[in-house]
Amino acid sequence: MPSIDIDVGGLLSTIREHKDMLAGNAVSEKWGALAPRERFMIVGAVIVVACMIVFMIFSSMYKDIKKLETETENYRRSLTYIAENQAQYKLDQAKQAAMRERLENADSKISNKLSSMASSLGFSDVSVTPKDARKVDDSGVEETEVDVTLKNVDYTKFLEYLVEIQKLDAPIYMRQINMTRTSSSSSSDTKMSVTLTLMSYRLKEQNAT
Repeated sequence: MPSIDIDVGGLLSTIREHKDMLAGNAVSEKWGALAPRERFMIVGAVIVVACMIVFMIFSSMYKDIKKLETETENYRRSLTYIAENQAQYKLDQAKQAAMRERLENADSKISNKLSSMASSLGFSDVSVTPKDARKVDDSGVEETEVDVTLKNVDYTKFLEYLVEIQKLDAPIYMRQINMTRTSSSSSSDTKMSVTLTLMSYRLKEQNAT
């Protein structure tokens, strides 16, 4: 009996092509059977669905882009804030260091300097009275109140005395000043008696007793 060779692969391929053709014909027949209004509605529905899908994709992309822009702007603002405050922080640190150095180098015998300055300007009747130092806070800074009394001094010389006080390295500030004229109004020289209340500050060593 003669053998028959069958190409199974080719046969399956032919069957699939035939089925696809039948399916395509069925779709074509169904599409052809539809009224123009029904075709228009189907096409419109497909377009609407496609547009919705595209809109959802672009909407998601837009949200991601806006989120990235917001994060970038916040990051930029943070960098600016850090840069600005870092500069201010360094400036404050430098001021604090300079003040601390002045406090550490401040002479505890500030009253002696005030008396010596008054004598160098020719003041004969001078009284410098320091009060007991008191702690300002736990940092070790001490505050000393000093009362300076000058009697019958020339007005211009007194101004020079104030300038010399401001030139002192020690942190010293004027709290109060009282001036009384002692010379007559007809006198060419203005003489006065002055009482100053000064506040002097120094940083006492932590291990000092």
